Amino acid sequence: MERVIPNFIIGGPPKCASTSLNFYLKQHPEIFMSPEKETRFFSLDYNKGIDFYLKTYFSGVTNEKMVGETTPTYFLLPFVAERIKQFNPAMKMIFCLRNPVDRAYSGWSMRMNNGTEHLSFKEAFDENIKQRKTVDFVGETGAAQWLADQKRSNRKEDTGLRTYIEGSMYAYNLQNYYQHFDKSQVKVIFLDALKNNLDATLKDIFTFLGVDPEFKVQNTEQKNTYKKSKFKFLEPVLGKNKSFSKMLSTVMPKSFKKKILNTMYVEGSKDRVSPEDKIYAYQFFKEEITDLEKLLNKDLSSWKLS
Repeated sequence: MERVIPNFIIGGPPKCASTSLNFYLKQHPEIFMSPEKETRFFSLDYNKGIDFYLKTYFSGVTNEKMVGETTPTYFLLPFVAERIKQFNPAMKMIFCLRNPVDRAYSGWSMRMNNGTEHLSFKEAFDENIKQRKTVDFVGETGAAQWLADQKRSNRKEDTGLRTYIEGSMYAYNLQNYYQHFDKSQVKVIFLDALKNNLDATLKDIFTFLGVDPEFKVQNTEQKNTYKKSKFKFLEPVLGKNKSFSKMLSTVMPKSFKKKILNTMYVEGSKDRVSPEDKIYAYQFFKEEITDLEKLLNKDLSSWKLS
Protein backbone atom coordinates (compact mmCIF):
# COMPACT_ATOMS: atom_id res chain seq x y z
CA MET A 1 0.00 0.00 0.00
CA GLU A 2 1.42 3.36 -1.05
CA ARG A 3 2.03 5.73 1.84
CA VAL A 4 0.26 9.06 2.05
CA ILE A 5 2.42 12.14 2.59
CA PRO A 6 2.67 14.23 4.59
CA ASN A 7 2.24 11.75 7.40
CA PHE A 8 2.67 14.12 10.34
CA ILE A 9 1.88 17.73 11.20
CA ILE A 10 3.14 20.11 13.86
CA GLY A 11 -0.20 21.78 14.47
CA GLY A 12 0.55 24.52 17.00
CA PRO A 13 -0.94 26.30 18.79
CA PRO A 14 0.54 29.71 17.85
CA LYS A 15 3.21 31.20 20.14
CA CYS A 16 4.17 27.75 21.47
CA ALA A 17 7.55 27.06 19.83
CA SER A 18 6.30 25.63 16.54
CA THR A 19 9.13 27.43 14.73
CA SER A 20 11.71 25.82 17.01
CA LEU A 21 10.15 22.37 16.67
CA ASN A 22 10.14 22.69 12.89
CA PHE A 23 13.80 23.73 12.99
CA TYR A 24 14.82 20.80 15.19
CA LEU A 25 12.88 18.11 13.38
CA LYS A 26 14.09 19.02 9.91
CA GLN A 27 17.65 18.24 11.04
CA HIS A 28 16.77 14.55 11.42
CA PRO A 29 17.92 12.59 8.33
CA GLU A 30 14.75 10.48 8.32
CA ILE A 31 12.44 13.51 8.37
CA PHE A 32 11.45 15.86 5.54
CA MET A 33 9.84 19.16 6.52
CA SER A 34 8.08 21.37 4.01
CA PRO A 35 10.55 24.12 2.95
CA GLU A 36 7.85 26.68 3.64
CA LYS A 37 7.08 26.39 7.34
CA GLU A 38 3.41 27.39 7.32
CA THR A 39 1.59 25.91 4.35
CA ARG A 40 -1.83 26.75 5.85
CA PHE A 41 -3.25 24.44 3.18
CA PHE A 42 -5.99 22.85 5.27
CA SER A 43 -7.17 26.24 6.53
CA LEU A 44 -6.70 28.65 3.60
CA ASP A 45 -5.86 26.83 0.35
CA TYR A 46 -7.95 23.68 0.66
CA ASN A 47 -9.97 24.58 -2.44
CA LYS A 48 -6.77 24.44 -4.54
CA GLY A 49 -6.71 20.68 -4.15
CA ILE A 50 -4.32 17.99 -3.00
CA ASP A 51 -2.19 18.09 -6.15
CA PHE A 52 -1.39 21.74 -5.45
CA TYR A 53 -0.51 20.87 -1.87
CA LEU A 54 1.85 18.04 -2.78
CA LYS A 55 3.56 19.74 -5.73
CA THR A 56 4.01 23.05 -3.92
CA TYR A 57 5.36 21.80 -0.60
CA PHE A 58 6.54 18.19 -0.96
CA SER A 59 8.08 17.82 -4.40
CA GLY A 60 11.52 17.48 -2.77
CA VAL A 61 10.68 14.35 -0.79
CA THR A 62 13.05 11.45 -1.50
CA ASN A 63 13.39 8.45 0.80
CA GLU A 64 12.62 10.14 4.13
CA LYS A 65 10.57 7.98 6.46
CA MET A 66 8.45 10.82 7.85
CA VAL A 67 7.21 13.86 5.94
CA GLY A 68 5.74 16.81 7.75
CA GLU A 69 4.66 20.42 7.79
CA THR A 70 4.05 23.04 10.47
CA THR A 71 1.01 25.31 10.65
CA PRO A 72 0.33 26.62 14.19
CA THR A 73 -3.25 27.76 13.61
CA TYR A 74 -4.46 24.25 12.77
CA PHE A 75 -4.84 23.62 16.51
CA LEU A 76 -7.48 26.28 17.07
CA LEU A 77 -9.61 25.63 13.95
CA PRO A 78 -12.07 22.75 14.48
CA PHE A 79 -12.87 22.46 10.77
CA VAL A 80 -9.22 21.65 9.99
CA ALA A 81 -9.15 18.38 11.94
CA GLU A 82 -11.90 16.90 9.77
CA ARG A 83 -10.12 17.94 6.58
CA ILE A 84 -6.84 16.39 7.73
CA LYS A 85 -8.65 13.17 8.65
CA GLN A 86 -10.23 12.97 5.19
CA PHE A 87 -6.83 13.45 3.57
CA ASN A 88 -4.88 11.01 5.73
CA PRO A 89 -6.63 9.05 8.51
CA ALA A 90 -3.23 7.83 9.71
CA MET A 91 -1.82 11.35 10.17
CA LYS A 92 0.22 11.96 13.31
CA MET A 93 -0.26 15.29 15.06
CA ILE A 94 2.16 17.11 17.37
CA PHE A 95 1.02 19.93 19.66
CA CYS A 96 3.15 21.97 22.07
CA LEU A 97 1.40 23.74 24.96
CA ARG A 98 2.37 26.48 27.40
CA ASN A 99 0.64 28.46 30.15
CA PRO A 100 -2.60 29.55 28.41
CA VAL A 101 -2.56 33.09 29.80
CA ASP A 102 1.03 33.62 28.69
CA ARG A 103 0.20 32.22 25.26
CA ALA A 104 -2.80 34.54 24.86
CA TYR A 105 -0.76 37.53 25.99
CA SER A 106 2.08 36.63 23.63
CA GLY A 107 -0.38 36.53 20.73
CA TRP A 108 -1.76 39.93 21.70
CA SER A 109 1.76 41.38 22.09
CA MET A 110 2.76 40.18 18.63
CA ARG A 111 -0.24 41.83 17.03
CA MET A 112 0.30 45.04 18.96
CA ASN A 113 3.88 45.11 17.73
CA ASN A 114 3.00 44.53 14.08
CA GLY A 115 0.17 47.05 14.11
CA THR A 116 -2.82 44.71 13.74
CA GLU A 117 -4.15 45.21 17.28
CA HIS A 118 -5.04 48.57 18.87
CA LEU A 119 -6.71 47.67 22.15
CA SER A 120 -5.19 46.92 25.53
CA PHE A 121 -4.88 43.24 26.43
CA LYS A 122 -7.97 43.31 28.65
CA GLU A 123 -10.01 45.23 26.08
CA ALA A 124 -8.95 42.87 23.29
CA PHE A 125 -9.68 39.86 25.51
CA ASP A 126 -13.18 41.21 26.16
CA GLU A 127 -13.75 41.72 22.43
CA ASN A 128 -12.63 38.15 21.85
CA ILE A 129 -15.22 36.98 24.37
CA LYS A 130 -17.94 38.90 22.51
CA GLN A 131 -16.75 37.50 19.19
CA ARG A 132 -17.16 33.94 20.45
CA LYS A 133 -20.93 34.44 20.55
CA THR A 134 -21.04 34.44 16.75
CA VAL A 135 -17.77 32.81 15.62
CA ASP A 136 -16.64 29.28 16.51
CA PHE A 137 -14.66 28.06 13.43
CA VAL A 138 -16.76 24.88 13.30
CA GLY A 139 -17.66 23.26 9.97
CA GLU A 140 -17.70 24.92 6.59
CA THR A 141 -19.32 28.04 8.04
CA GLY A 142 -16.35 28.42 10.36
CA ALA A 143 -13.98 27.73 7.48
CA ALA A 144 -15.60 30.51 5.45
CA GLN A 145 -15.33 32.94 8.37
CA TRP A 146 -11.64 32.16 8.80
CA LEU A 147 -10.90 32.42 5.08
CA ALA A 148 -12.65 35.79 4.80
CA ASP A 149 -10.74 37.11 7.78
CA GLN A 150 -7.33 35.94 6.56
CA LYS A 151 -7.87 37.24 3.03
CA ARG A 152 -8.99 40.75 4.04
CA SER A 153 -6.77 43.38 2.47
CA ASN A 154 -6.60 46.16 5.04
CA ARG A 155 -5.18 44.42 8.09
CA LYS A 156 -4.25 47.59 9.95
CA GLU A 157 -7.52 49.50 9.95
CA ASP A 158 -9.55 46.27 10.06
CA THR A 159 -8.45 44.36 13.17
CA GLY A 160 -10.47 41.34 12.12
CA LEU A 161 -10.97 38.20 14.16
CA ARG A 162 -9.10 37.70 17.42
CA THR A 163 -8.03 34.22 18.55
CA TYR A 164 -6.26 34.95 21.83
CA ILE A 165 -8.80 32.78 23.63
CA GLU A 166 -9.28 30.09 20.98
CA GLY A 167 -5.56 29.34 20.81
CA SER A 168 -5.45 28.71 24.56
CA MET A 169 -8.53 26.47 24.80
CA TYR A 170 -6.33 23.41 25.04
CA ALA A 171 -8.77 20.82 26.37
CA TYR A 172 -11.50 21.86 23.95
CA ASN A 173 -9.21 21.78 20.92
CA LEU A 174 -7.57 18.49 21.87
CA GLN A 175 -10.94 16.85 22.36
CA ASN A 176 -11.83 17.96 18.85
CA TYR A 177 -8.75 16.22 17.45
CA TYR A 178 -9.45 13.15 19.58
CA GLN A 179 -12.83 12.91 17.87
CA HIS A 180 -11.06 12.48 14.53
CA PHE A 181 -7.83 10.69 15.47
CA ASP A 182 -6.92 7.96 17.91
CA LYS A 183 -5.04 9.32 20.92
CA SER A 184 -2.04 7.24 19.87
CA GLN A 185 -1.75 9.51 16.81
CA VAL A 186 -1.56 12.69 18.89
CA LYS A 187 1.59 13.75 20.75
CA VAL A 188 1.27 16.55 23.30
CA ILE A 189 4.42 18.14 24.67
CA PHE A 190 4.97 21.20 26.84
CA LEU A 191 7.07 24.25 26.19
CA ASP A 192 8.80 24.01 29.58
CA ALA A 193 9.98 20.49 28.73
CA LEU A 194 11.23 21.61 25.34
CA LYS A 195 13.21 24.42 26.96
CA ASN A 196 14.50 22.57 29.99
CA ASN A 197 15.09 19.09 28.62
CA LEU A 198 15.46 19.39 24.87
CA ASP A 199 17.22 16.10 24.12
CA ALA A 200 14.74 13.99 26.09
CA THR A 201 11.76 15.80 24.60
CA LEU A 202 13.04 15.37 21.05
CA LYS A 203 13.80 11.70 21.73
CA ASP A 204 10.17 11.29 22.81
CA ILE A 205 8.98 12.96 19.59
CA PHE A 206 11.32 10.89 17.40
CA THR A 207 10.02 7.72 19.07
CA PHE A 208 6.46 8.85 18.42
CA LEU A 209 7.29 9.43 14.75
CA GLY A 210 9.05 6.08 14.40
CA VAL A 211 12.44 7.50 13.38
CA ASP A 212 15.81 6.95 15.04
CA PRO A 213 15.25 8.20 18.61
CA GLU A 214 18.99 8.39 19.34
CA PHE A 215 19.67 11.09 16.77
CA LYS A 216 21.04 14.22 18.42
CA VAL A 217 20.12 17.60 17.01
CA GLN A 218 23.35 19.51 16.50
CA ASN A 219 22.08 23.03 15.92
CA THR A 220 20.01 24.13 18.91
CA GLU A 221 20.24 27.86 18.22
CA GLN A 222 17.26 29.74 19.63
CA LYS A 223 14.65 30.21 16.92
CA ASN A 224 12.00 32.88 16.45
CA THR A 225 13.69 35.50 18.62
CA TYR A 226 11.28 38.20 19.72
CA LYS A 227 11.79 41.49 17.89
CA LYS A 228 10.42 44.94 18.50
CA SER A 229 9.92 47.73 15.99
CA LYS A 230 12.24 50.71 16.41
CA PHE A 231 10.10 52.86 14.15
CA LYS A 232 6.43 52.44 15.00
CA PHE A 233 5.49 55.23 12.60
CA LEU A 234 6.71 53.08 9.66
CA GLU A 235 4.51 50.10 10.58
CA PRO A 236 1.50 51.37 8.57
CA VAL A 237 3.68 51.30 5.43
CA LEU A 238 6.48 48.77 5.90
CA GLY A 239 5.07 46.37 8.47
CA LYS A 240 5.04 42.68 7.62
CA ASN A 241 1.36 42.59 6.66
CA LYS A 242 1.20 45.87 4.74
CA SER A 243 0.41 45.88 1.02
CA PHE A 244 3.32 48.20 0.17
CA SER A 245 5.73 45.93 1.99
CA LYS A 246 4.41 42.90 0.12
CA MET A 247 4.77 44.75 -3.19
CA LEU A 248 8.40 45.62 -2.40
CA SER A 249 9.08 41.99 -1.54
CA THR A 250 8.31 41.01 -5.12
CA VAL A 251 10.79 43.45 -6.68
CA MET A 252 13.65 43.90 -4.20
CA PRO A 253 16.49 41.42 -3.58
CA LYS A 254 16.03 39.34 -0.43
CA SER A 255 19.35 40.63 0.93
CA PHE A 256 18.12 44.22 0.68
CA LYS A 257 14.80 43.37 2.29
CA LYS A 258 16.68 41.69 5.15
CA LYS A 259 18.73 44.85 5.70
CA ILE A 260 15.55 46.92 5.90
CA LEU A 261 13.97 44.56 8.42
CA ASN A 262 17.15 44.50 10.48
CA THR A 263 17.00 48.28 10.56
CA MET A 264 13.34 48.39 11.57
CA TYR A 265 13.38 45.63 14.16
CA VAL A 266 15.67 44.87 17.08
CA GLU A 267 15.81 41.88 19.37
CA GLY A 268 14.26 42.60 22.72
CA SER A 269 12.93 40.99 25.84
CA LYS A 270 9.25 40.15 25.75
CA ASP A 271 6.85 42.20 27.80
CA ARG A 272 5.23 40.27 30.62
CA VAL A 273 1.53 40.24 31.37
CA SER A 274 0.66 42.42 34.35
CA PRO A 275 -0.54 40.69 37.54
CA GLU A 276 -3.99 42.27 37.09
CA ASP A 277 -4.34 41.10 33.48
CA LYS A 278 -3.03 37.65 34.39
CA ILE A 279 -5.67 37.24 37.10
CA TYR A 280 -8.38 38.52 34.76
CA ALA A 281 -7.53 36.12 31.91
CA TYR A 282 -6.91 33.20 34.27
CA GLN A 283 -10.54 33.32 35.43
CA PHE A 284 -11.53 32.42 31.89
CA PHE A 285 -9.02 29.58 31.49
CA LYS A 286 -9.02 27.95 34.93
CA GLU A 287 -11.72 25.39 34.11
CA GLU A 288 -9.94 24.60 30.84
CA ILE A 289 -6.76 23.91 32.82
CA THR A 290 -8.63 21.50 35.11
CA ASP A 291 -10.19 19.77 32.09
CA LEU A 292 -6.76 19.43 30.48
CA GLU A 293 -5.34 17.88 33.65
CA LYS A 294 -8.02 15.20 33.49
CA LEU A 295 -7.69 14.74 29.75
CA LEU A 296 -3.92 14.21 29.86
CA ASN A 297 -3.65 12.92 33.45
CA LYS A 298 -1.03 15.58 34.12
CA ASP A 299 -0.51 17.93 37.04
CA LEU A 300 -0.71 21.53 35.79
CA SER A 301 -0.65 23.26 39.15
CA SER A 302 2.20 25.49 37.92
CA TRP A 303 -0.35 27.19 35.63
CA LYS A 304 -2.79 27.88 38.43
CA LEU A 305 -3.20 30.99 40.55
CA SER A 306 -3.99 30.61 44.24
